[in-house]
Amino acid sequence: MPLWKRRNTAMEPYEVHHIAPTQPSTSGATATQQVVTSDQPGASQNSKLDFSFLLCTRQSLFSVQVNTNVSQQLALPRLPGEIDYNNLRELVRRNAEIERQLLKDQEAEKKTLKILLLGGPASGKSTIFKQMRILHLNGFSELDYVNFRYLVYSNVVEATQQLLAGARKLDLHFEDNVIRDIVYFEDQYNHIPSSEIEVDMEMAMAIHRIYRSPCIRDVISRRSEIELLDSATYFLDEIFRICEPDYMPSQMDVIRSRIPTTGINEIEFPYKDVVLRMVDVGGQRSEQRKWIHCFDNVSGVLFVAEISGYNQKLDDGEILVNRLKYSLHLFKRVVNNQVFGKKTAMILFLNKIDVFREKIQQTPINVCFKDYKGPPAFEASSTYIKDRFERYVTGERRIYAHFTNATDTRNMDRVFGACIDVVLKLNMEKIGFM
Repeated sequence: MPLWKRRNTAMEPYEVHHIAPTQPSTSGATATQQVVTSDQPGASQNSKLDFSFLLCTRQSLFSVQVNTNVSQQLALPRLPGEIDYNNLRELVRRNAEIERQLLKDQEAEKKTLKILLLGGPASGKSTIFKQMRILHLNGFSELDYVNFRYLVYSNVVEATQQLLAGARKLDLHFEDNVIRDIVYFEDQYNHIPSSEIEVDMEMAMAIHRIYRSPCIRDVISRRSEIELLDSATYFLDEIFRICEPDYMPSQMDVIRSRIPTTGINEIEFPYKDVVLRMVDVGGQRSEQRKWIHCFDNVSGVLFVAEISGYNQKLDDGEILVNRLKYSLHLFKRVVNNQVFGKKTAMILFLNKIDVFREKIQQTPINVCFKDYKGPPAFEASSTYIKDRFERYVTGERRIYAHFTNATDTRNMDRVFGACIDVVLKLNMEKIGFM
């Protein structure tokens, strides 16, 4: 039968090649196949190709088997839309591999529990994130430590700048010899990007004299009235070690270093019989709109609140607000979000309890909570704050609250272990094993 195709709405025949049947040669060898065209004399209407058709499944392809001698000598013209079966076989093979990998990934995903780290700015989320790397992922690489070195330099300079700004805000005055050091410091650093900051011995001496001046001592005693890094005094006390030419940060330097979290950071590590995926999202207002993108398939929410921020202000980009009240506001939004099921563990870390213990001796919590009538003692004050958070929980949801110090590795290891046991228990209940 001739084959047809449509050309310019007219039906024109293809040139069709027919294979003449093989005739045995007189010498006993197989005769060469003779090829004639349909318009040649002698073209037989009954000429046939030796084809066998096999239906293909996902593992076997629809194939055409041609006499070996013919296939070696004759290249049939490919029709429009005709499939390249060799390429199709490769595509099917690759598709099968991909499906096998997807099934494998699905099985692994069933053993992965997602823990979401949420909280306000400077609450300590990133410190907890770093502690998990130290405890469960062998810490940091040499390159990481080099990067932390420059972050520590930046924190030293930032802390000094904050103390100087605090002195101006509180209208405190420096001695003349300290003013010379201040001018030298500000000439060096006021126009240098934080990523390029270094601290040599000469600068360390100037920073040390500023830090030890009576004026800055007064500022530090009134630190609740200014904006100051939690690690400011830690790094400034270590200024001469930090300025050494071969300085490399210690593990505590890394834990104490501070940089605002931007974007979404993840780590995965094995824990008992499962894999934990911890997700850290920035706490700044500009970062909070990214939280919703992380709310799917969450096994536990770890909300971190800065309990020591009860007497400090936070610039949220619009107005100055009390740090602890801001954490309460965020917590209320998170804990009652309908996207989290009843079996999603809700864990509350009231962090920086060490700083709170020192502050409460000088400043009672009724500067933040006017209705507090209890004693200005640590136990009563911390319990009251915990109760304030728990009041926002509605329905049958339960909150697992802990007082934490994120810079204490042992404390974090113990508390985190207890929290994950709760996550595992609720996850088993969710999938029907308990």
